[in-house]
Amino acid sequence: ILGHNIPLAALGVLILWVGWYGFNPGSQLAYTSNANAEVTSYIAVTTTLSAAAGCVVAMFLSWGMFGKPDLSMALNGALAGLVGITANCDQVTMESALIIGAVSGVLVVLAILALDKLKIDDPVGAFPVHGVCGVWGGIATGIFGLTMPEITLADETIKVLTRSEYIMVQLKSTAIICVWAFVTMFILFSILKAVGLLRVSAEDEIKGLDIVEHGMPAYNN
Repeated sequence: ILGHNIPLAALGVLILWVGWYGFNPGSQLAYTSNANAEVTSYIAVTTTLSAAAGCVVAMFLSWGMFGKPDLSMALNGALAGLVGITANCDQVTMESALIIGAVSGVLVVLAILALDKLKIDDPVGAFPVHGVCGVWGGIATGIFGLTMPEITLADETIKVLTRSEYIMVQLKSTAIICVWAFVTMFILFSILKAVGLLRVSAEDEIKGLDIVEHGMPAYNN
């Protein structure tokens, strides 16, 4: 069913946005020194900029495509910006954070429309937000990251990665994560399907899970 309570959806996104400050800045894990406080605050700024850019770009892109601004797209754009900046929030400039968020806003709109065209059911845009923009966030770390990591070679010499090598590390790591998630979840869902636990019966679908699971309707119709 289509989204039918935009105020609650907006409230949910706002709560997620605020919670993200515990996620990204909180990942610094310390606030007891000036250095840690500065990094934590900086991460909060890049997180905010990316989310705001994703929200604005998704809104204007949907406006241009549909002839009117789509608030649901704007809300997903904010989440997309938050996802896109998560992997690199301490590694990029503020200008780069804006770019990462803006690209995330474009990607999430295009990905949502692509799923609709392919008739793939994803009512909350989980894959466009977390999948597509998560992949983009990893790649963006290699493109915009300020510092090149040092690696220890077999002969114990230290090598600083070049920009292209850093991007390749992110590409390989992103591919590994995607393959791992796909394979493990395919196995799990196949098992659930085999034992009849993957989805409810057609009768329960028609009744609605609010009735079946909770014994009361969620809507007055």
